[in-house]
Amino acid sequence: MEAIYPYANIIHLILAIIFLGYVFTDVVMISALKNRFTKETDKEINQTLGAKSFKIFPISLLVIVLTGGMMMSKYINSNAGCCETTLQKLLVIKIVLALIIASGVLFNLFIKFTGRKKPLFMQEHFHKVVLVLGFFIVVLAKMMFNA
Repeated sequence: MEAIYPYANIIHLILAIIFLGYVFTDVVMISALKNRFTKETDKEINQTLGAKSFKIFPISLLVIVLTGGMMMSKYINSNAGCCETTLQKLLVIKIVLALIIASGVLFNLFIKFTGRKKPLFMQEHFHKVVLVLGFFIVVLAKMMFNA
C-alpha cells in the first residue's frame, strides 16, 4: 500500500479539485446566468452542461471515493484503530461528509435512470450543499496533518 499511496493521493487531489471546481462554477457562475435568458435557452444551457457533467462526474466521484478509501486504510485499520488519534477523528468526520455527497450523487443517478422527477431540494440546493461540505472536507484534510 505504501508504494501506491503517493499515486492515489495525486489522483485523489486532482479529481477533487476538478469536482469541487465544477460545483463552484455551477453554484457561483452559472447560477448568475439564470433569468438572464429565455426559459428555453436556460433549459438548453442546463441540458448541455448536465449531459457533460453526467458523463464525467459520477466516474470521477467513484475514483475519488476509491482512492480516498485506499489512503484511509493507511490511517484507519485493525492495527492503528479507528478513533485513537486526532487525525483519525478528523478523518472519520471527513469520511462522513464525503459519504453524504456520494449518497446524494447516487440518489440523483437513481432518479435519472428511473426517469423520476428530481425533488426540488436536490434540484435547487444540492450543489450548494456539496460546495459547503466540500469546503469542510478540504479544511479537515488540512487540519488532519496539522493536529
